[in-house]
Amino acid sequence: MTFKKKAAAAALTPVLAASIFVSSVSAAQFLDVKTSHRAYEAVEAMVEAGVISGFPDGTFKQYQSVTRAESAILIGRALGIKTSTSTKTFTDLPSTSRAYPYVAELMKRGIFSDSSRFYPERPLSRSEMAIILTRAFNLPASSTMPFTDVSPTHGAASYIRALAAAGITTGVGDGKYDPAGVVTRGQMAIFLNNARKFEAPGEDVEPTPGGETPAPGTPVPGTQTAAEIKGEYADDFAALQAQAKAELDVLAGQAKAELDAGADLMTVYNKYFPLASKVEAETDADFNTLYAQLTTALTKAGFSASEAESFKTAYEAAKKQMKEDLMNEILK
Repeated sequence: MTFKKKAAAAALTPVLAASIFVSSVSAAQFLDVKTSHRAYEAVEAMVEAGVISGFPDGTFKQYQSVTRAESAILIGRALGIKTSTSTKTFTDLPSTSRAYPYVAELMKRGIFSDSSRFYPERPLSRSEMAIILTRAFNLPASSTMPFTDVSPTHGAASYIRALAAAGITTGVGDGKYDPAGVVTRGQMAIFLNNARKFEAPGEDVEPTPGGETPAPGTPVPGTQTAAEIKGEYADDFAALQAQAKAELDVLAGQAKAELDAGADLMTVYNKYFPLASKVEAETDADFNTLYAQLTTALTKAGFSASEAESFKTAYEAAKKQMKEDLMNEILK
């Protein structure tokens, strides 16, 4: 697939995915959601609230994964966000996308990390879901981790703790949360329904030096560790590298196909080297933006900016490996 076609597909896919939200059928009428299903009550409530709906064929597809673009629409609707015009630009999400105004507004509010890429078609992970729901609904922090498969150093650990303490999730069973798992439509309905019903218990909060009381879930200066701050950015850095590798793999496949068909090596090189360089430059720019945001967050919390250097080291190593893999793939 050429880059133009790929870009067109990226622009079109969110529009097609928007069909998920166009049906007005109630949960009770969904052919594939029975009253005995765990998600039934939540789906019914979210449909009634106008947050989510089904497909034109009368199904809900509760076991289908939710993409990041779809999650932005759902979170935005659950919060009652009134979308407005925005000048925010993304390399992978056109302003004509149904998800665009929600993504722009949620980034403005700090619910999604600010970046020039959004990865709209990437399935939403349960870790990401914990982060955005905790931020969106200002869930209070908790020191108790009920899940055995979430390390204290995991990037989303503090958010998963908050989600569990608020009763929004009970995990997947056997004391596990499955942080790397993807969120399904049925699960998202349950999470959003629980989040909308959550009410933080009343508690006396010490006033800040400015005299204002922080909103529930707002980190108190000095309480976040450097590892937790870095963890908030880990998924974004990993996604950045994954996207770059995917784009380079496409180029490698095209170049190899032309070589196998008898094309001259230098001709192929001169054609694809500039394209690979463009991918590298765009990825570098996005990395530098993320890296700057991370170092700013660290220094504001009183930590040294050098705490972020491990990300730069890992990124440079990944770049080197991707270049080697690219050449090996083309020439093998």
